[in-house]
Amino acid sequence: TGVPCHLAGAQPSQLTLDPPWTPVFLPEKVTLTCRGSGAPGPTDWYVNEQFWQQARSNHIHITRDLPGSYSLQCRSPGAGFSPSITLGFSNDWLVLQVPARVLLEGDTLPLRCRG
Repeated sequence: TGVPCHLAGAQPSQLTLDPPWTPVFLPEKVTLTCRGSGAPGPTDWYVNEQFWQQARSNHIHITRDLPGSYSLQCRSPGAGFSPSITLGFSNDWLVLQVPARVLLEGDTLPLRCRG
């Protein structure tokens, strides 16, 4: 999918997840929030680089019934695509969680063990 010319130089949207950890247990609900330029209009949501849905709100909820990992992106009105965030769903008894956000070299990586 090509980016329209008027969005090519736009600031990227910012995608955040709540809870901000991955993987999460099945069937936990995760809230996705997309922040961009503040322009009015719908937000586009993408899963595994494929258009998923358009929503009037800048936040939606995602849950899954089967384990798996998904690459998530959003695009706010007047903004570019967000960096992708990988969200995993697990049915294990114990998970080692990492922050569900973009990390840069040199960032501290907090880890969390959940059972």
